[in-house]
Amino acid sequence: MMKTLRDSVWISENDLRQSFKSVRHVVWSLLFPIFMMLTFSFRYGEQGIDPQYMTNILIPGIVAMTSMFGAINETMSIVWDRSMGCFDRILAAPVSSTAIIIGKTLSGTVMGFISAIVLLVIGGLLFNVWLGNIALVLLLLVLSCFSFTGIGTIISGLASEPREAMMLSNVLRFPMMMLGGVFFSVDAMPVPLQWVARALPLTYATEAIRTVATELTTVVLIDVAVLLVYTLATILIGSKILLKIMTR
Repeated sequence: MMKTLRDSVWISENDLRQSFKSVRHVVWSLLFPIFMMLTFSFRYGEQGIDPQYMTNILIPGIVAMTSMFGAINETMSIVWDRSMGCFDRILAAPVSSTAIIIGKTLSGTVMGFISAIVLLVIGGLLFNVWLGNIALVLLLLVLSCFSFTGIGTIISGLASEPREAMMLSNVLRFPMMMLGGVFFSVDAMPVPLQWVARALPLTYATEAIRTVATELTTVVLIDVAVLLVYTLATILIGSKILLKIMTR
């Protein structure tokens, strides 16, 4: 058991080290959510920035969205490892398939979490928006990142090569970004789109963080419960897909 955990940490650390080696990759991955934050902050035109909109809607949504992009992007390394035969070499080390699955899950979660924290700080510095109970926000981000990592693992397992994986991830991420309540409340959408939004994990991540941002006394338990279900389901499915790939 201890060996599996050590191997998992080693795999996760190695993936993160490789990601942070490319400074341009890290910078570009953060520029997009920063650009979206700045763009939507001026939606009121001559009326200026609405502080309530920034606190209650935009900053929590951008932070949740960034955790999604960071987690799913990091799991794309699975496709590269698979295409280059890295799994075979790691298994010959020997490292168990369980350690590989845990390590990949950890690296995706950590990357999504770090990305979200950076945007959280940037939002605070630019707009003086700090999201209520920060400890609770961080816990919600960890849960959200695990859920998004599971989705990325499934995509990476189903894709046959890196370009296909990126295409599949974009097909999922960008509609989720627009329908997940990042820039406006889900309740403001037409009813059919609300049904679609309620099937997306990003919706529940943004709602849960907004609950904390508005300093309500309780977190929306339904949001947390749905994220837990998404986390368990996606990680379980993604793990089975990865295990099948590695045991061929």
